[in-house]
Amino acid sequence: MKTIMLFLALSTLALTLGCSSVTYKYDYDKSADFAALKTYAWVAVPTNPTASVQAALQRNDLLDKRIKESANNQLAAKGYTQSADNPDFLMLYHTGTEDKINVTDWGYGYGPYGYGYGGWYGGGVDVQQYREGTLILDIIDAQTKQLVWRGFATAALNPDAPIEKREKKLNEVITQILSKFPPTAAK
Repeated sequence: MKTIMLFLALSTLALTLGCSSVTYKYDYDKSADFAALKTYAWVAVPTNPTASVQAALQRNDLLDKRIKESANNQLAAKGYTQSADNPDFLMLYHTGTEDKINVTDWGYGYGPYGYGYGGWYGGGVDVQQYREGTLILDIIDAQTKQLVWRGFATAALNPDAPIEKREKKLNEVITQILSKFPPTAAK
């Protein structure tokens, strides 16, 4: 019985963390004229040669290419055109990671001989360490240089997943972020 309960507890934890959901949030300037936005360009983010290893891991040419390609596909499907000549809005993205700890106090357990023999006593505690990643997409009015829309996603990362799976997840996340652009209330 003790083995079965341990198995169920660990299975529940694995399902909870293994199928971690993505949290999406959005914000926008209610006074912005989103109907006037037709063309865009990406803002070039300067790299800092003295930046930390963490910063280098977060921003690299491969990730940059994947993010921009996915966002470009989503924006093209919405009718926006990429143009370096006098764009209506500018695109910028940010990435970041943070170490997190998930603690689950089960609050129960079994006595030394299992249920019915040893009685109940204080439960087990599971601790899971993981890395959480955030992707932010900003849309900036090209004329005023003011942020008019922001969408972002946060989720647990799996750096051991095959590149194909990570690429697929990145595309899904960008698709979901840009699904709220332009804002429904602004159409």
